[in-house]
Amino acid sequence: MKMILANDIGNDKFKILEPGMEKVTKIPSAYKWLLKKPSVHETDVNKNVVNLLDQLLVNITSNAIETSGLYMVGERAIQSAEDVENMDIDMAEKHTDDLPVINTLAYVAARAVQKEFKAVGELPTKLEVEVFMSSAIPASQHTFETAKHLEDRFLKESHVVIVYVGDKQVTVELNFSGVKVTKEGIPALYSVFEGSEDMFEQYLEEYEDVSSDELVEQFEGRKIMHVDIGSGTTEYTFTVGPNPRPDVCTGERNGVGHAIEEAIETMAQERNGLSINRQQFAKYIERPDEYPKDHQLAVKHLKIARKRQVKKILSDIKRKYVKTLSSEPEIICVYGGGSIEFKTDMYKGLKEFADSVDAKLLWIPEKYAVDMNVTGLDILNESILFEEEYPEVELV
Repeated sequence: MKMILANDIGNDKFKILEPGMEKVTKIPSAYKWLLKKPSVHETDVNKNVVNLLDQLLVNITSNAIETSGLYMVGERAIQSAEDVENMDIDMAEKHTDDLPVINTLAYVAARAVQKEFKAVGELPTKLEVEVFMSSAIPASQHTFETAKHLEDRFLKESHVVIVYVGDKQVTVELNFSGVKVTKEGIPALYSVFEGSEDMFEQYLEEYEDVSSDELVEQFEGRKIMHVDIGSGTTEYTFTVGPNPRPDVCTGERNGVGHAIEEAIETMAQERNGLSINRQQFAKYIERPDEYPKDHQLAVKHLKIARKRQVKKILSDIKRKYVKTLSSEPEIICVYGGGSIEFKTDMYKGLKEFADSVDAKLLWIPEKYAVDMNVTGLDILNESILFEEEYPEVELV
């Protein structure tokens, strides 16, 4: 079996696209190391295969991680807050952290099991998978050496993953034949170039001198400052046409995750006994019907915390635009998960700044904002990185 993966390693969620996928798969960036297998409560094979990505239990043998062993991964790992590992947004670097490798290996192995089951109608005992993958790490962490370090962790040796499907198991051998790690923000540029018209709806409303027929011309060859507001970092990438300027691409440890951690801390002072991680807090925000007791409290504390993050990010944008980029960018383009959370507090101030420096502001709408990097990676996979392999991979 051969698989191609666009893998955006987020601090809160992995966002993944395979050839032909219409919807991005999102896996919480978390895992839990176990000493023994948990009890099996569902033995229906069809149900277990369908729900495999939400119930990920794997045993990983790989020299790419510090500890081979048994892991709950993603959604299953965050069902409890105890002993759950997620990305340290203050200190961790993605190229050395084990989480990107553990979660990626678990996902690929589980998807291989799902694809094989769909094709033949029964669980195999063993599978061999050849993998081609693109990914990205923050501009603040990206160098030739750090990118190669992460690439080599996948490429140098085979990885064996036992995937538990209820009371059954499948052994999957993963061999990565091609891995490319680029800088966060660069893939998103390709999403802009190939974006549908509704991506630019607010932009067209703000700038009456631009017509929808001229959208492609608006961005081809232009100098663009990208502001990718994530969970753990906000990335500032400068591109001229399709080309990045690596020397002035930077990142800061600001974002939604920092606001959430502050909100968790202040919320815990108000509600005794609260012990949750970032992913669980996000569920309080995203699922009010499921968590009615905590939703309003979480919203209140996050509203206060996010204003502090917005102030820092706005200050960074202005400083980097003027000092780092010498006021060159013609367009400031904002996206990422944080652009959704922070837009209410941030849009007006940034628009006023853009107007004052004779630049245009493109704020990517919520529908596309979170997936700009993974969509761009998928475009790169098909058109540049793994163009020859694409015809050989079965579309999802």
